Amino acid sequence: MRHAAAITESALGVARAVVDPAITEVIDLDTGEIVDAAVFITAFLYQDLIEERGRVVARMIAGQPRLVCSSCHVPVYLVSRPEQHIFYFRHRHEDGSCPAQTRSPLGYDEICARKYNGLRESAPHKAIKALILRSLDADPAFGKSLAERRWRGTDGSGAYRQPDVQTVHTSGAVALEVQLSTTFLSVVVGRREFYRQEGGLLLWIFGGFDPAYRLLTTDDLLFANNSNVFVVDDETTRLSEKCGAFHLRCHHRRPLREGDRLRDQWEERIVAFADLVQDRDGQRVYAFDYAGAEAALRAEIAAEVAAWVETCARNDREDFLEFWQAHGRGFRHTPETRAIWANLRARFAARGVDLPLYPDLDAEAAAMVSALLSAREGRPLTWRYAKLVQVAHLLAESHPAQLVAFGHALKAYKRGDQIAAEDGTGRWRDRAAAIAVRMRASDPALMPDATLQPLMRFLFPEVAARVDAYLVRNGQQPG
Repeated sequence: MRHAAAITESALGVARAVVDPAITEVIDLDTGEIVDAAVFITAFLYQDLIEERGRVVARMIAGQPRLVCSSCHVPVYLVSRPEQHIFYFRHRHEDGSCPAQTRSPLGYDEICARKYNGLRESAPHKAIKALILRSLDADPAFGKSLAERRWRGTDGSGAYRQPDVQTVHTSGAVALEVQLSTTFLSVVVGRREFYRQEGGLLLWIFGGFDPAYRLLTTDDLLFANNSNVFVVDDETTRLSEKCGAFHLRCHHRRPLREGDRLRDQWEERIVAFADLVQDRDGQRVYAFDYAGAEAALRAEIAAEVAAWVETCARNDREDFLEFWQAHGRGFRHTPETRAIWANLRARFAARGVDLPLYPDLDAEAAAMVSALLSAREGRPLTWRYAKLVQVAHLLAESHPAQLVAFGHALKAYKRGDQIAAEDGTGRWRDRAAAIAVRMRASDPALMPDATLQPLMRFLFPEVAARVDAYLVRNGQQPG
């Protein structure tokens, strides 16, 4: 009979928060920030929130809580309402002093007793434990397997656990726990940390698994184990005995790509224990690396998106500069040129870059674009000059605020020798020396207009980076 708290939550869906939580805000002790409870929860995908709640409980158990109630500063952790499967925060303990009441009047021990008494020795539990022992005994890679024996810690604290089955594989000690009922997350985390410290490997065994019918406690184990779940049943036991090697039934998620989004596909197969990946530090055992496959697909999507973004940027940049070479200076107001410019303005506005209503309405912006484009190409563009040095003189006489950017463009595009060769009379050499003195004195007339930086940054990023640094050195905030 199915339990009322069964769920079919999408692992890749956004986690949901209760609408009326008792605890509305928590303090993140790592950052010192007060965080809205619903904002914290819904910032995660469901699969990631399940893992996060495990980390929160682990920190709480270790005496280093990350999250506390903003009203009473008592550590809090994430729980979910039965059936609805939406999350909220609960106090670790309550003494009545906090206005937010989140716990049952029953104590933790009493809840455990009521919920689990008798389950450990139920008939299904005993049957699966017997199948595990038969499977292990058939595999010579395992030493003698023991049921219901204490595993004592080696740190001298007297701590111990009593797994359903414990054994030693050629790869190290292994504890196997049968999972048939719900288990407190604190119990799961406590066991995981105990075996991690002992160098052992904790392997949870289910009696059966249906991906469409999952309890929250099942997901606690599933997502912490790289989205792999293991079952031992009659078929796997017979195969173990036939092959002389421990076999398990593995259910795992496989991420599939649909455009720029991911969806999951559940797969099932029988695998040999010897073929599983053992991550003892992370307390994970898996046949399929879901996390690795998911990361690879997301990286693939991100790379394609980045390439598309760069292609769009390159197209916008090239279309603008092509138009500018043809129409930037002496702009002719025809319906065609106005329409092209309006389209460019809209595209640039979407990038947060403002263009003037028409190219001939901002003389400084026009001078900047033409000067930097000329420096890049190594010849005057949009001006009827023969030499690049003539552009330099024009800027010094009519647009001194563009000299800093032009000077950095000459360096960025390696035009220094060209300017020197074109400066036959040495007039620019003398003028440049005087400009350098004024720049060192931070002459306001030479200070670049920060409002033009967004346009420069998009069209000529290699020049803009140098000008940004110059503005900072001179106490100005780049635009």
